[in-house]
Amino acid sequence: RTHACEPTMTDEGVVWFCRNGYWILEAAVPDDINERAMDYLASNTHREPTEIMQEDWFVDGVILNRDAAGAVRSLLGDDFTLPTLVANHRARGPAIPQDWHRDSGSRHGPELNYLQVFYYPQDVPREMGPTELLPGSHFRYQRQKLMAHYGAIKGGVFTTASAGSIFITTYNIWHRRAARTAPAEAG
Repeated sequence: RTHACEPTMTDEGVVWFCRNGYWILEAAVPDDINERAMDYLASNTHREPTEIMQEDWFVDGVILNRDAAGAVRSLLGDDFTLPTLVANHRARGPAIPQDWHRDSGSRHGPELNYLQVFYYPQDVPREMGPTELLPGSHFRYQRQKLMAHYGAIKGGVFTTASAGSIFITTYNIWHRRAARTAPAEAG
């Protein structure tokens, strides 16, 4: 399924994204949609709740959110393809950081054909272990098994944000789940 809409990023924003590999839309999704998403995830706890894409409120409020869809349109062009997979990376309790990686299927090259879109339906402070990404790393080719041994890397960005925020990244940007220090009761 494809979607056509108006672009919402400026030329400067597109250049910034191309250089850094990510874009943030702070609190772009309304609170009522965030609450519905949290309720949905509470009763659908598996790691790939892709069936949420059948819910009009989710598609309209998150996937086709004017700011998010407009940013994707700005980066990929008109009639971009809507996602076919949704992953739930929420965790409970303390956890060590994940290894640095690019998601499977990443292709290294100068073209921008694929994006990752991270949606936070709840506030995500540093102690909840948000995604950490390395700006500009989409320009560096590295075999997956050679990335895992890196620990903290200077310049890493923790994607802490308020509920309803959306992060858009190049598909092949280096990223990982940051260390989580929040107790199991937190989110």
